[in-house]
Amino acid sequence: MPMLSSRALSGLKNYKYQSAGYTLLDDIHQPFWNWLTELLPRWLAPNLITLTGTFGLILAYFVSLYYVPTFTEVAPWWVYFLNGFTGLVYLHLDCVDGKQARRTKSSSPLGQLFDHGCDALTVHLAVTTIGTSIAVGYTPWCILGVMTIMGPWLLAHWEEYHSGIMLYGNGYWGVTEANYLMILLHFFTAAVGPGFWGTGLGDLLGLQLPWPLHGLRLRHVLLLSVFCCGVQQFSGQAWRIFVKGMSGQMPEEERGYKQLGRLAALSHLMQLGLTLLLGILVMGEPWPSTFAWRAVYGGFGVVYALQASKLIMDHMAKEPFEIFWMPILALVMLLGLNRAAVVSSEVAAGSFAAIMTAYYLYYVTTTISEICAFLGIRCLTISPKTD
Repeated sequence: MPMLSSRALSGLKNYKYQSAGYTLLDDIHQPFWNWLTELLPRWLAPNLITLTGTFGLILAYFVSLYYVPTFTEVAPWWVYFLNGFTGLVYLHLDCVDGKQARRTKSSSPLGQLFDHGCDALTVHLAVTTIGTSIAVGYTPWCILGVMTIMGPWLLAHWEEYHSGIMLYGNGYWGVTEANYLMILLHFFTAAVGPGFWGTGLGDLLGLQLPWPLHGLRLRHVLLLSVFCCGVQQFSGQAWRIFVKGMSGQMPEEERGYKQLGRLAALSHLMQLGLTLLLGILVMGEPWPSTFAWRAVYGGFGVVYALQASKLIMDHMAKEPFEIFWMPILALVMLLGLNRAAVVSSEVAAGSFAAIMTAYYLYYVTTTISEICAFLGIRCLTISPKTD
């Protein structure tokens, strides 16, 4: 069963990427990224560069899973260092893949889709390594941290669908700065240990703090700070789409068959919000074992990547957007099965994670195959005609 219609493929072929909001740190890095690109062999496909960085994060994810399964254990220092190092490598490889595409004259819409699709998957990987380094545990604070990072990233692509422009920052703070903050957090934890983040705020300040500040740990302060940044980002997105009415002001050639306007933007926002809300509910369930919780946690990360990839695909293909409803049904069924205790929690959680992973891999591989066939290109090697 094909994933993309001929109309979607035609819209994808004529896609033009637009970005804005680059920061001073981005400008400072441009000479380094250009130099790094020149070191790469010309036979190296841009998508393979992106995939290499992604595999590094996947490696760090599973190493952290082995040493810190409940987000509370103390791992060897090099585990935290690995989290930071793979994040650093991904940051730079993610910035040179596009330059390599232009250098080798192998740019294509698939490259942009592949880049952002990998980003969608690595959001979950990055959030997990942060939980590892700050020893957040299976608590509501963990869920807050997950949504604080996943939500704004997803809504950045929601805004791109309706405005046609991907904003990487506000000129002062953006994606690069956020990535460096995460990387430095891991390196700092490698140096001092995760116990530092359990220090009480009052103990650090030498004060007896009143409620609700009493009992706050540094990990909580960090997560609340990121949450405030996420709220500020969403307020800007909502203002641009709903108040300024950027949804619907897109040039005619960029519209295609998109659903635009305030009502469409609200509908899309509610669909994405439903995905995140169900994620909060399933992760907030009292799962009885580490295996069950991590299976649910990882399975939702795959659901998130799937819905985000669908949004990105529909934007690039200029198609109407609607989330995948099968993962929504799976989340609801998972909640029902766990509440009704029809099967063991481990079986329900493991089956959910396995089915979502299989569905995600099927969607990704089928979509890539259809695009490659339509455009006459290869995914992980450079086609001879572009050498």
